[in-house]
Amino acid sequence: MNEISADKGADARGSEDESKDRIPFAVCTGYGIGSLGISIMLNTITIFFPVLMTTVLGQSAALAGILLTVSKLYDVVADIVIGVASDKTRTRIGRRRPYLFAGAVVGAFSFFMIFLAPPMTETLLILYMGAALIIYSTGYSLFAVPYIAMAGEMTDGYHERTRLLSFRTFFVSIGQLLSAAGMAAIVKVAGGGSTGYAVMGAAAGTLVFTTMFISFLGTRRARSVERDVTTKPIPGMQQVKSLIANLPFMQLMGAKTFLYLAISVISTTKLLFLLNVLKVGYDGLVSLTVSQNVVAMFMVPVWTWAGRRFGKTQCYLAAIGILSLLYASYMFTTEGISTLELYIRGAINGVAAAGVTLMGISMLPDVMEYDRKVTGQRREGVYSSIYATMEKVAFAIGPGLVGVYLAAAGFVSTTGGEIVDQPDNAVRALYIGISAAPAILTAISFLIMSRYKLNEQSLRAMPEYKKVEVEMQA
Repeated sequence: MNEISADKGADARGSEDESKDRIPFAVCTGYGIGSLGISIMLNTITIFFPVLMTTVLGQSAALAGILLTVSKLYDVVADIVIGVASDKTRTRIGRRRPYLFAGAVVGAFSFFMIFLAPPMTETLLILYMGAALIIYSTGYSLFAVPYIAMAGEMTDGYHERTRLLSFRTFFVSIGQLLSAAGMAAIVKVAGGGSTGYAVMGAAAGTLVFTTMFISFLGTRRARSVERDVTTKPIPGMQQVKSLIANLPFMQLMGAKTFLYLAISVISTTKLLFLLNVLKVGYDGLVSLTVSQNVVAMFMVPVWTWAGRRFGKTQCYLAAIGILSLLYASYMFTTEGISTLELYIRGAINGVAAAGVTLMGISMLPDVMEYDRKVTGQRREGVYSSIYATMEKVAFAIGPGLVGVYLAAAGFVSTTGGEIVDQPDNAVRALYIGISAAPAILTAISFLIMSRYKLNEQSLRAMPEYKKVEVEMQA
């Protein structure tokens, strides 16, 4: 990207634009609550599916990881198809919202399939879980891809985007709290084993539908931008080239991919590490998750202010750096860890998680605007589908690698929720999954993001795309 110097009136125009583009509180809340359902869908499966398979259904960690990987790879295709389709959809309720409703129904149904699976043979179980995860991935894509795209349409204000997405980040924290601590508590209270997971799955599925449906209703008054049909469409390969040429977008996606890969690895490993190494069980997960997400909720307005004061990029880098150091420190944790230390670790994670979540997603509409000013196209669905695809690829690779690595290290699977002493190699593998691997991956994310240069001033100084040029070239 060529550097563009801001003109003298940028700040004044920025204040006027922010006031004009301000989104009503009720619409922000209606939009934000959808991320609660997304968070429950993502985190509950990532955290509990491997444990369900290895400690309740008696299957190998490798099988659990492979099933998750296959479903996420399918998701890559689903994301692109749904993103492009939502760009082209035209209905009286907008081009994105019909997908939100469909995602709520399909996503909730998938939870009942996965966690309330009937008794069956091992072969049938593998086929059944594979199909259930495909349905789960479809529901997730139906909601998440158009949902992310909406943020690029609801306002043109640079900092108003951060304000809108701060609501999303706030509800993500609640969703993470419910999907980890809340669901772990339900499993424990319901007696563990297959019964505990069945009750938990029903509760999670109900929450997924309720929150996503509320978001569908809550965004009915949000600004909806139709596809711009006055500019010449970009042919297939040229469209791909134009996406690759969007350097800020490529940098953002590169950083997010390594960050999500780190999070997927540690999320897949965390509960197994707490159960088998630290010996703190589900109570330990509750302690970590409660402190993390309570702190994250309080940090959302702090990061929102900091993004305006110091810039989104600098805040993003600070949050990634904190996360990398925290992950590295897990190499020094041992059995006998105190509840206080778990709370402190959770709190530090909450500070960093709020920052990476808010700053990362608030930069996506910025690169969408950059693309619109360069090409004249409104491709929010395409960009959001690629963003979601990167997340899915990371969450496909992470669990798959962890599952195969644990199996190769001799991790012992059980049934009925039983916990046994693991061999030394398996313990070392859990340490790598909880600490070394995610610390290295977040450090790579930091290095990529340090090259990102797009900011408010350079974006405002860019000229609008001139449609007359397209007409002349045509």
